[in-house]
Amino acid sequence: MEAQSLDRRFSLVRVARLLRNRVLDEASTIGIGAAIVLACNLLSLLVSHRAFYNSQGIGPSPWIVTIVLGGLLLAGGSLKAMHDGKSGTEWLLLPATPLEKYAAALADSILFFPLAAAIGAIAMSALLALLERAAGGPGDRVWAPFDARALVAWADYAVAALVLLAGSAAFRKAALLKTAAIFVAFGIAFLGLSALGLLAFFGKHGGSASQLRFFSGWLHIEGAGGNLSERAQKALAVGFKIARYAILPIFAILFGAARVAEKEARDEVQ
Repeated sequence: MEAQSLDRRFSLVRVARLLRNRVLDEASTIGIGAAIVLACNLLSLLVSHRAFYNSQGIGPSPWIVTIVLGGLLLAGGSLKAMHDGKSGTEWLLLPATPLEKYAAALADSILFFPLAAAIGAIAMSALLALLERAAGGPGDRVWAPFDARALVAWADYAVAALVLLAGSAAFRKAALLKTAAIFVAFGIAFLGLSALGLLAFFGKHGGSASQLRFFSGWLHIEGAGGNLSERAQKALAVGFKIARYAILPIFAILFGAARVAEKEARDEVQ
């Protein structure tokens, strides 16, 4: 790092260099994962003359599932170094601010990894299509994430990754499992309180508790005196989306950044 750059509170140059170091550290693990995916598809080619990842037609694409799972595992352990003994000292001595360190981890998990993984998956899918054709299969499918489903998958992934990143900042051990457990518990509590609130409202208007139903992610209420209006249904759906795609990620970002700053300040005092 340039000595004069340390005087600035936030430097994109330092963030970029931290990101580069993270990518280099993760390259071997990601390479092993890519090799496993390639090996599974080559085995599928030998057995059925079809590349499994390219031929899957029902449900989410295996490429998307693999990228999402890999990214979530990466996010869940992205701040593990700051909690360890020797690694924690190295983390503390990095010539960057806590916010820059957190920003580099966030950029790696949310932007760089899914983008790089998607590009690599496209290249591997094209290679498998050629090998499939050479093996006597159709070889007519190449995966490319250029549709609305891929964008929705990235949005859902980004929210989950931000939550796991905050958990990685908060927990020293088993951060992934602890964060997932807390997230599920809060989700159940939120849905339960929402349902109770709606039932209390409809109880005053002649509604029935047995008529609370969920349809395709929409909370649908039917009461003895009539249905919840379409406008109210849309308002509920919008409210849930705002909570999911705005309030939750913003809270996760602020909480994670605060935890990193708190941990570093405490270590500096010690």
